[in-house]
Amino acid sequence: MTTHNTRHNTRHGTSHNGSSNGSSNSGSNLADDAIRALWETMARGWEAGDATLFAASFATDCDFTTVRGDKPPGRAGIQADHDRLFRTQYADTRLDARVTAVRHLRPGLATVDAESTVRAADGTTLASAHALAVVERTGTHDGPDLWQIVALHNMIPATAPAVSATPEPEKADTETGRPKLRHLAVVARDPEGLAEFYSSVFSMELYHRDPDGSCFLSDGYLSLALIKHRLDGDTPLGMNHFGFHIADTAATSAALIEKGADKPAERFTDRPFAEYRAMDPEGNSFDLSEHGFGGPRPATES
Repeated sequence: MTTHNTRHNTRHGTSHNGSSNGSSNSGSNLADDAIRALWETMARGWEAGDATLFAASFATDCDFTTVRGDKPPGRAGIQADHDRLFRTQYADTRLDARVTAVRHLRPGLATVDAESTVRAADGTTLASAHALAVVERTGTHDGPDLWQIVALHNMIPATAPAVSATPEPEKADTETGRPKLRHLAVVARDPEGLAEFYSSVFSMELYHRDPDGSCFLSDGYLSLALIKHRLDGDTPLGMNHFGFHIADTAATSAALIEKGADKPAERFTDRPFAEYRAMDPEGNSFDLSEHGFGGPRPATES
């Protein structure tokens, strides 16, 4: 595995401390160095495939939450989970960790914002996460600053929307006028978890989140909606509908009616996507949109 200097990556960031006293600032800087060293240790353990070293930064009873919402029990659980990852999907990978901010709440207690990226041996990005952590000093004032992570919550970084509230229209297929299949929708128990899965495995880009947790991704051509399942609703899990990008709503509606389908119904929604919903002869729902389904698009279609 390629040796990677993680210390440089973890040095950057900001520190917040209310004191203006020089000695206090000096102490804060020493504490910040000790705190950043926790992420350096994690990166070294990751690169070596050493789950014990990776987990050494965490307190025995650390409250750790993964991007999927899983909570391995303390340091032992963190070590066991990462030992499995280092032997399977993240074998021969490295972790680029960067502490972006340290905020001292009181002496011996601080919050930390950190970013991390898992990279393959060739440098390809496999996964990214943002973490909010709580760290605590376990040493005494007379001894070295010994810090541990007592809580850490991993999150998928929010991606700035690639489209405005009114998406820029895609260029119509002026040569044939052929509708283009551009949208799939799946009802999911855990949209965030599936979004992380499809982002990591297939490099899809998360470009929109609904307040209810629904996530919208794109591969540049097709948008994938991961709709949050409602326990009190009757919508089943799994494939829900698909959607066509069309050049002429009136012409498409006329073609549907000619084939015995109902006239497409206008959709009243705050999502800036499809304008109409229709059904095929067997009751399968699909969306129709002239402006497209949002999300990043290839240069040839932007």
